[in-house]
Amino acid sequence: MGWRRARKPVERPVDVSAAQEEALEDQARGEEEEDAQELAELDEDATAVELATGEPEPDRTPSELAAKLRAVTSAARDVEQAPPPPRAAGTLPPEAGVDLAVEAARGLRLRNPVLTASGTFGQGVEYAELIDVARLGAFVNKGTTIRARLGNPQYRIAETASGILNSIGLENPGAAEVARKYGKAWGALGVPVIVNVAGHSVEDYVAVVRAMTGTPGVVAWELNVSCPNVEGGMLFGCDPFLAAEVTRAVKAETDLPVIVKLTPNAPDVVAVARAVEAAGADALTAINTVLGMRIDVARRRPVLGARSGGLSGPAIRPIAVHLTYQVAQAVSIPIIGAGGITSAQDALEFLMAGASAVQVGTATFADPEAPLKVLAGLAAYVRAEGLGSIREIIGCALPPRAAESDAAIYES
Repeated sequence: MGWRRARKPVERPVDVSAAQEEALEDQARGEEEEDAQELAELDEDATAVELATGEPEPDRTPSELAAKLRAVTSAARDVEQAPPPPRAAGTLPPEAGVDLAVEAARGLRLRNPVLTASGTFGQGVEYAELIDVARLGAFVNKGTTIRARLGNPQYRIAETASGILNSIGLENPGAAEVARKYGKAWGALGVPVIVNVAGHSVEDYVAVVRAMTGTPGVVAWELNVSCPNVEGGMLFGCDPFLAAEVTRAVKAETDLPVIVKLTPNAPDVVAVARAVEAAGADALTAINTVLGMRIDVARRRPVLGARSGGLSGPAIRPIAVHLTYQVAQAVSIPIIGAGGITSAQDALEFLMAGASAVQVGTATFADPEAPLKVLAGLAAYVRAEGLGSIREIIGCALPPRAAESDAAIYES
């Protein structure tokens, strides 16, 4: 029956007690549901009369063109829903038979040291359509807040030499919705999930962890302390006391490992690292993005809608390796290195500087297989060097005392 119901205008009540972002999110969700319903009820061969009246014409058979269109759209849906092709029977991944296991955080041992960075890998399920995510050591989901966030105004991304500037603004549907929508899929992916937690108060961080506790697949929390504290405006990660306060509160809420993601924009990154370790952090991620800006010279205005953004990509790798090296000499908990990793060679720099694992981030935008290529390269390095495991090179570039302390983590 080739017709489409006439759409009736709908007045949606707005919850004035909710935040503006929440109200807009609810309104948009309602419109999306209506659009989906319309698409489900749409027959591609509707005539102009049927579209205008919203009623089917009697005694009319579908046209040949409509039948072809229906076949094409049906085939497209089948392709979108099809899982990625499995690896040929009997073939093994390049890392098979190589000891790449690491302790990425206290109480969190992973099959290999290659993770993906928050904000670059979606919720994992998107990339599962392109690569075998089960080969990863773990992935970190997109930054999650207790309430839904619409994110920052456009533009949100600007390309730079050897990197990108981003100012997404933590767009996400909120912790409860993330758990509801992705929990079942995470449990089936076969790869550990680390939830990146963000907030604007200590209570926000705790609330996210509480809302997502018990979500299938989740093995740890990564605290994004590069968020401003609403009470004073300072970034949590720039103040050792505030960063420690958040860490302590989350540790009291969960039995899972807590990883604190350090910001390079802190006046003293090492002081923050020591403070959160003393507060109970089980690992550190070094580092988050570096603050930067681009100006549109034609408009004489900043390119990004939020003016400034976070610089990521190869341009920041030397900074990230340096801070990993410094922090590794100051703490005894594992470090996950992040910042501009595009190859196994890059990953090895972080591992030798004291990191126990690495996160591949911006590189996945250009090549979704980048994390797996890094993994294969690390396995090839272990074989070529005749190493017993990847753990033998962790911290090998540190001064002797720091290297001995790092090795002690694995002996204890």
